[in-house]
Amino acid sequence: MQYYSRTKTRKETAAWLRWNMDDYARHGFGLWVVTLKGTREFVGQCGLVMQADIDGKDEVEIGYLMLRRHWNEGFATEAACACRDYGLGQLRLARLVSLINPQNAPSRRVAEKVGMSLEKEINLKGRPTCVYATDGSGVVALH
Repeated sequence: MQYYSRTKTRKETAAWLRWNMDDYARHGFGLWVVTLKGTREFVGQCGLVMQADIDGKDEVEIGYLMLRRHWNEGFATEAACACRDYGLGQLRLARLVSLINPQNAPSRRVAEKVGMSLEKEINLKGRPTCVYATDGSGVVALH
């Protein structure tokens, strides 16, 4: 949560859960839980999220957030690649983005590892934000 303004209250968390469930109903996708195969231990979350009004248009974002104790283990990259492949392959989306705080070097590296390039920097909800994007060209393999 280092690059979030703060953690959510219980009420905000309930509203966030409703928003996620509404996204599934409206768009057919959302965030997924990331767990370890052997133990099913919670590692984090990753998925496709509809983001409204990103510099004037709606975009589908690959979002990822892993528990600190699982950083640098490749989970964010593996999960984001699966989301990329699903979004571009199965859903046939024309492009995907990731919205990242400019100071969040680890998340920027994940975006680059999954084939995204920095497209621009914008002001999003009062915060500087890097927009990384891919249309799938140049990506080694889509499953």
